[in-house]
Amino acid sequence: MARRPLALLASLFLLLVLGFGPAAGADEEAPAKEAPKAEAPKADPAVLTFADVFGRGRTFTKGIPSWTWRPGHKQLVRLDMRKPQGSGGAEPAPDPRRAKPKPMPRPILVVMDPETGKTEDLFDLGSIDAFVPAEVKKADGTWRKKKVTRMRGVGRAGPPRYRFTKDGKALCAVVRGDLVWVDLAKGTSRRLTHTEAPMADLNIAPDGSHVSFSRGNELWVVSTTEGKPYPLTKGGSDTLLNGTLDWVYPEELGFRTAAWWSPDGKHIAYLQMDQAEVPTHRLPATISGRGEGRVMRYPRAGETNPTVRVGVVPVGGGETRWVAWEADGESASTAGDGHPPVEYVADVAWRSPSHLVVTVLDRAQRQRRDVPVALEEGELATYATPVDQLRRGWALDQPAPLCYPKGSLFAYEQGACRRWAWEGGRLPGSTAAAAALTPEGVDARTMLHFDPASKQIRFSAIPSDAHTQGVFVGGPGVKELVRAPFAKDPFAWTSASIDESGTYALVTTESATMPPRRVLARVKDGEVIREIGNARAKALDDVALAVPEYGQIPVPGARKGALLGHIRWRLWKPKDFDPTKRYGLIVHTYGGPGSRMVTNRWGRGPLMTSLLCQKGFLVLEADGRGTSGQGADWLYAVQGKLGVLEVDDQATAVKHILARGYVDPARVGIWGWSYGGTMACNALTMRGDVFKAGVAVASVTDWRLYDSIYTERYMGLPKDNKEGYAQSSSITHAKKLAGHLLLIHGLGDDNVHVQNSMRLAEAFIKHKKTTWDLMLYAKRGHGIGGAQQDVFRRLLAWFETHLAPAGR
Repeated sequence: MARRPLALLASLFLLLVLGFGPAAGADEEAPAKEAPKAEAPKADPAVLTFADVFGRGRTFTKGIPSWTWRPGHKQLVRLDMRKPQGSGGAEPAPDPRRAKPKPMPRPILVVMDPETGKTEDLFDLGSIDAFVPAEVKKADGTWRKKKVTRMRGVGRAGPPRYRFTKDGKALCAVVRGDLVWVDLAKGTSRRLTHTEAPMADLNIAPDGSHVSFSRGNELWVVSTTEGKPYPLTKGGSDTLLNGTLDWVYPEELGFRTAAWWSPDGKHIAYLQMDQAEVPTHRLPATISGRGEGRVMRYPRAGETNPTVRVGVVPVGGGETRWVAWEADGESASTAGDGHPPVEYVADVAWRSPSHLVVTVLDRAQRQRRDVPVALEEGELATYATPVDQLRRGWALDQPAPLCYPKGSLFAYEQGACRRWAWEGGRLPGSTAAAAALTPEGVDARTMLHFDPASKQIRFSAIPSDAHTQGVFVGGPGVKELVRAPFAKDPFAWTSASIDESGTYALVTTESATMPPRRVLARVKDGEVIREIGNARAKALDDVALAVPEYGQIPVPGARKGALLGHIRWRLWKPKDFDPTKRYGLIVHTYGGPGSRMVTNRWGRGPLMTSLLCQKGFLVLEADGRGTSGQGADWLYAVQGKLGVLEVDDQATAVKHILARGYVDPARVGIWGWSYGGTMACNALTMRGDVFKAGVAVASVTDWRLYDSIYTERYMGLPKDNKEGYAQSSSITHAKKLAGHLLLIHGLGDDNVHVQNSMRLAEAFIKHKKTTWDLMLYAKRGHGIGGAQQDVFRRLLAWFETHLAPAGR
């Protein structure tokens, strides 16, 4: 809120003190006539306000109960935070000196029968609070409050509240930073840990006999029936991580654990990371202390990565046996066997109690291969793997093989698409004798359920000519997409969660203008059993939501007459759109290899775009070269020059809309977050002929400042691509800034360091550019948590100021 001028405040103060009494000489006994109160104009429910979209305004959506499948059971389960009931007895008189404590809700695990819909309480997690008292006894016999250190999440995944065993008959719960084992069948509980040290990476052995976790950069285990926790590794430190992950592996390789139990629960494979040679980066702490914030290990493009290896250790303790990347007698550090040196471990999976598969990548990420390993007579034997031809583009991420008694289900890459195949009897790694289960040319990104007996697979995918995800059924000999019976609507974005038996599915449908709706359906025939929840609130019925229009623009290939692909776009218009008017245009962008912006999904987007449309703007989103769904040539077109061709494609999409005549070319803006912020910076410094204003949040302005795994995957090493790095940087083009650019960054951003925005700001100063501004948020990370309303308020004000119609 803007501050009132001092003179106005003084005047208001005098009026309040002197009052608003009648003038001198007036009849004081005559009642003063009260002026009629002017009725406040009723708000038009069709019109959105900033508070409606970003604050505590009207509620247009509501939560859907978060049911999931209980392992080993045909049951749904969820955590119900239940308000405490009255004790039923006489309560003591309240102490007037103290505020009455607010009763805390109790966490209750509830299960539902899919057929009947009947629910019942499975377990009261609040009942085990007593196992971890709030106070601990000191050596002198006195008590102090227990220091509660919450279990840490891995990467962007939050810490678990509880975790079920494989059969769903027991669970491990996190209570005040400690672990408590609950045997649901026996109705017993046991406290597993007594510590105030932070823990992470909770995993349960397949047989439920032990629990593993990381603490103090060591891998620990504890029996679920007896004994104390004990470490399986030693030597862990700030730089040597045993069974613990650094920052970059979860962020860029998608790791969610650093420990993998063998199927029989007798061994654990774990990742060791030595980051002693990885350069450090200190985050600024501008509010407290001396400004010396947290120090983190952060390998930038071209710098030293952590050294990684995979070890296997018996659950009872003993020496770790380390996996060699190559077969016996072959070099593990040179390319003498035909393979480039291993730089990254991409995944680990057990094939059987005596076999595991380690997926590895070279530093250029051009070759991804599975290394089969066997536990033989106390040693690890590595099988030789075939030499793959190095691809021209980067290797796409693939999940580790899923192993069954008679074979393996695995994913492989073909034409920049993920396909699934079945290989019986042998260790996975070769597709020569494998049976493909998903059609050619279809990117089957997510496997939802697989039946090893029939080899039938259910998966989600976006057809190549669509912007809506569906759920499909595959199997041996499949040639084309076949929609699952419970996902017949080709226009709704459909996702599903299927129980282990393949009997039931939780099916969620949504669209760009329809909030999610979830139903419980039978997998075989698609019959809907009941609705689980609908996110649409009644207030949304009155809102004049923006209307999306979809289209595409052909992009020619290198050969004459060839077509590389299409720029797919979506244009949001107000419900009362008038083509005879002149609108401003705001491009909302993200971009980045393999991304997709134009999807028929609900989110904040429809409400935010509707607000912008009601402010006199149209909103455009476009997927250019490098995005997913149009094959390898389209995907790999951006290799070595991130943010250059993509910005040109955004400009092409804008010009396509400008040709229609209802957009003012002097009122075109662009905004984005993270990679989208990079795109906004590049748009204002490279394509000022099109873009007149922009807002860039948490942007990479020079790829040499970003992490090694992500950057090198697409840009190569800086020493090998000096020109590409220079041309991709908005700092290089800072002198060409013509429009108005607002830079926004969190000082605590450990993903894209604030150094990126500061260096671009310094370049603007160097070139005497003045049409930019910079907003920094102390302590805030990449998502600028807790201050997002402020971010979007500034974004809206920026565009209303710099893209205002002429004469306003």
